Amino acid sequence: MLKIKKVMLVCGGSYGLGLEISKYYLKKKFKVIVLARDAKKLKNLKKNYINYDLETFKCDLSNNKEVEKVCVKLEQKFNIDYIICNAGSGKLEKTRKYLDYHKTFSNNFLTAINIVENLTYKKKYLQRNIILISSIAGHFKGRAPLPYSLAKNSLINYVKYKSNELSKKNVMINSISPGHIFIKGNNWDKKLKKNPKKVIKMINEDVGLKRFCTPEQIINIIEFIFSNRNSYVTGADIIVDGGTK
Repeated sequence: MLKIKKVMLVCGGSYGLGLEISKYYLKKKFKVIVLARDAKKLKNLKKNYINYDLETFKCDLSNNKEVEKVCVKLEQKFNIDYIICNAGSGKLEKTRKYLDYHKTFSNNFLTAINIVENLTYKKKYLQRNIILISSIAGHFKGRAPLPYSLAKNSLINYVKYKSNELSKKNVMINSISPGHIFIKGNNWDKKLKKNPKKVIKMINEDVGLKRFCTPEQIINIIEFIFSNRNSYVTGADIIVDGGTK
């Protein structure tokens, strides 16, 4: 009997945690669709995984018109089983404060809900399971800037209240709030190289387990949420922060 390949959509899947998730599921022989706005990173991903079942689409996920167009294509071409919304950024404008709030909400809230709203409009789905990647900043932990914390907190509450509506459509939705993730080349890697004493001191003081989170820790939670073992967890936010204060 021919085994039907599962289809995974990773939004913001060309860099950082999103890239690690994309690579993991490609190696598990899923069909992986990656949406991101950086054409160069998408091209590199395609080049590095040329022999895998990978599709990429350039899309600014904060722009709903772009998201609408790409989602029409996705629904016509694929039967998506799993969606991970990972796109986001903690970078601030550092010019006018109101810009920090507008841009941060656009980059960390709209990037997720644009996808969810455009891919859950039907009355019923055979199966669809969604995870939004939030942050411990959404619980006002980890010394994050206020605009970023508020945006991530909104994401957590969106999942909480949206889950009841989506459950009627056979759609499950949860969020994961990671702590400080270390990935080669990411911001924590750069900070550690620039000022190792300061970063190590902060991790030792703020994180109960006194170490960084890794992509594998987050993927372990994703694996459970998307597995057959989970048939009841929806609307939840799962904190993976090593006891960060």
